Formats: sequence, structure tokens, C-alpha cells
Amino acid sequence: MNLEEIRKRILEDDDFILDEMKKIQVLFRMKRVIRYHHTREEDIDTESVAEHVYGMLVLVDYFLQLEQTDQWDLRSIQLMSLYHDIDEILTGDRIGYLKTDADREKEYDAQIEVLKLLPDLLKEQATSYLLEYEQQTTIESRFVKAIDKIEPLFHLINENGKEICKQTNVTYEQSRSIKDKYVEEFPYIKRFNDVLSRFMLEEGYFRSEK
Repeated sequence: MNLEEIRKRILEDDDFILDEMKKIQVLFRMKRVIRYHHTREEDIDTESVAEHVYGMLVLVDYFLQLEQTDQWDLRSIQLMSLYHDIDEILTGDRIGYLKTDADREKEYDAQIEVLKLLPDLLKEQATSYLLEYEQQTTIESRFVKAIDKIEPLFHLINENGKEICKQTNVTYEQSRSIKDKYVEEFPYIKRFNDVLSRFMLEEGYFRSEK
């Protein structure tokens, strides 16, 4: 199947999207491979921020071929993905729909502190890519933001992810509220967002609004 045939199937066939998700999830299994002969002894598998970044890079490779209309800067996309969450080295992760303005101020302050700790060889480029990501004026930065928002769907659609959703008590509306506006510009990412979100709703991943 060539690229145009794949694009057509994505836009027209929900089942094709679910099949593609399962194939992409093969690469997501890498998140659960623990090095140095260690294992995670958990009832529910956790995910680090670094593993989220890895998932984003997998999705960049998939969706960039579908979405780019001319020559986008792949290096910029990859490095924005790499650095975009470095504030969480100090703040930890907080669920998007629960974030307040105070949380965002703390994230910015933490980002500055982390940048100060980096080698000079990395500091300048990391600062530049973080600024580009924050400003959201380039197609590359908006693409990375959309990838950031869609990645959790690929991570969570499994029995382990269903338990995580139950623990976080997330609703369908909350999940969509932090994704929809960022994926609107990208028709193939948007289709995955719509289909996978509806699948999660139908399969009981979300808390009822009632």
C-alpha cells in the first residue's frame, strides 16, 4: 500500500486506524523492556516522561510522512520532542486538564533552572527549541504539540491503560479538552484522535460525566 492509499484509508476507514494503532503499539512495547536484567514489579505498569518522549518520536516518524505538505525541518521536530518536557525533571508530571496558571508558571521557572544545569554545548540549542515550541508559530512546533497530545492514546489503549484511566478518574470531555484544538490543523492526526477517543469511550475507559 502506498502513501496515498494509506492516507485515503485513514480518512475513510475507522477499522484501518485501529489496526494501524495496534501495529504502532508494537514499537511502544519497548517502553516495557527494562535494562540490566531488572524488572518493574508493579501491579499497573508506570510510564516515565522519557518513555513518553520515545513514544512521541515513534509517532513523529509515522505521522510526518502523512502530514507534511512540503519540506519540514525534521531535526527541529525531533529536538523539540526531546526537550519539550524538561521542566518535569524538577516539577514532575501533572495531568494536562488539571494544570492551573500557577502550575504553568512553575513549569516555566523549572525549565529555566534545568537549562542552567545543561552543558554549554546543549544549552543554546535547547533554549532555542523550547522557545520555538512555546511560541507555536512554526508548523514544526505545532506538529510536535499535536504529537504530544495524541501519544497518550497509543500508550493507554490496552488493559493496563484502562486501569490507569480508572485511577485518574478522567472523563471523555476532559481528555478531548486538552487535545482537540491542537490536532485540528493536521487531518490524519485528527482522525486518529477522533477514532481512538471514541473507541476508549465505547470500551469504558472514561468516567461518566453523570
